[in-house]
Amino acid sequence: MSWLNPPIEELIEKAGNKYILCTLISKRAKELLRSKEEFFKANQKIKPIEYASKEFYEDVYTISKRTSEEE
Repeated sequence: MSWLNPPIEELIEKAGNKYILCTLISKRAKELLRSKEEFFKANQKIKPIEYASKEFYEDVYTISKRTSEEE
């Protein structure tokens, strides 16, 4: 897994912009580190950022936009 797979351009397009993509992927990577700590220790070649990117690319999770009523 690398930044070429999934393609960064497609991830940016899917997220809407680079800032949203960066925020989304980093938050998910932190969640993964907490919930799958042993997995990443056992598989040190797989990085949480790469794993989170692949999940987003494969629609394991998506972006939901808040409405003014939710704030």
